[in-house]
Amino acid sequence: MRIISGSFKGRKLIPPKGLSIRPTPDKVKGAIFNIIGERVVECSFLDIFAGTGAIGIEALSRGAKEVIFVDSNINAIDIIKENLSRCKMQDARCKIVKENAVEFIKKTDHQFDFIFLDPPYKSDLGEQVLMELSRCNILKKDGEVIWEHYYKKIPPFPPLIKGGKGGLKLKRTVRYGDTSLSFFYSVSESVSESEKQ
Repeated sequence: MRIISGSFKGRKLIPPKGLSIRPTPDKVKGAIFNIIGERVVECSFLDIFAGTGAIGIEALSRGAKEVIFVDSNINAIDIIKENLSRCKMQDARCKIVKENAVEFIKKTDHQFDFIFLDPPYKSDLGEQVLMELSRCNILKKDGEVIWEHYYKKIPPFPPLIKGGKGGLKLKRTVRYGDTSLSFFYSVSESVSESEKQ
């Protein structure tokens, strides 16, 4: 595992031990940031189910203003800390939170330009987080949610929550081998009736 580009390019990261943490392949990681492009510079980035922290650290390497890493696994938290230390990135630009993803989303009053989630493939945690994100106003107006998932899993279309501030809408899904990336954007409460259907 390594940093692909930016100020930490080529820096090696600690890989996970065992099978409980599945790091994003370099090919998929590169695709994510090729799609995001220069929008990563000075962005606020949330890395949910952060695992090794590789995606969030890649965002920092490419110029993100801040990254919050969220994971409920203590082993993952330790790996993220070590990988940030390897990149000498133990400063105000990054924060590590040990918490359940849905609970974090419910509690935070922070807003993000990009929210990346890479839950365990054989779980419904991705759908749970997307539904909670559709209820909460933590994605900035022009921001995007990026969900990494098994290619056979059909991305949901989170409905607009009546009485809420909006929801999420699927923008596109791209596939790389056994992995797919689904991109969602925020739909405001002023969305037209045709958009809601």
